[in-house]
Amino acid sequence: MGPQKNQASPPAPKPEKRRSRLRPDDRRDHLIRTAVTLFADEGVAATSIVRLTQAAEVSNGIFYHYFANKQELEDAVAEVVLDDLVTRLAVVQQTKSYADRVAMGAVGTMRAVAANRELGAITAQYLDERHDVLDRLPIQLASDVTEGAQAGEFAIAEPHRLLVKMLIATLAVGARSVLAGADADEVGEAIAAAHLRILGLPRKRASLIASRALAMPSLP
Repeated sequence: MGPQKNQASPPAPKPEKRRSRLRPDDRRDHLIRTAVTLFADEGVAATSIVRLTQAAEVSNGIFYHYFANKQELEDAVAEVVLDDLVTRLAVVQQTKSYADRVAMGAVGTMRAVAANRELGAITAQYLDERHDVLDRLPIQLASDVTEGAQAGEFAIAEPHRLLVKMLIATLAVGARSVLAGADADEVGEAIAAAHLRILGLPRKRASLIASRALAMPSLP
């Protein structure tokens, strides 16, 4: 019987990669933060619940513990976007003139898109696809249009809601232009002038107010 060969010892088992456990209070925020990234990179409509839970490394059950459906998640992400805009556009509501508010809102929104491209990408999608979100925008576009018409600043005859949708559509186009590399102030000034023209202001006055909006304080 020949000499016994040393048998190679089996490889040591690799340590299991443990997921960092989140506190229950942090899980909802974690899902929202993950959704912000996915919505910006892959699109709101293209991001499924399964895709989100995989990226967040949580079960579908965890998702449904905090959100009844994807619509609730989209609303939560919208609040993140709106909170960012609230901070950046707080100066708008300090202005008494409704025409100035509309113009500054357009310029400020384009600057916000440029300053935070991730949230800007989501804003552009919501402007395109979720017009109901605009009813809650901090610039209070719908309220400013209605109150500006009542104050005699805007000469409009069409239903205000239809006009607001037209203004939203131009904001969406502008946001996508800024994301594509266009200058935020140039786009914002052009949109501001277009908004005021839609609201019945003469071309020269609309251009003057739009240009004046560029002097609004820099975004935080």
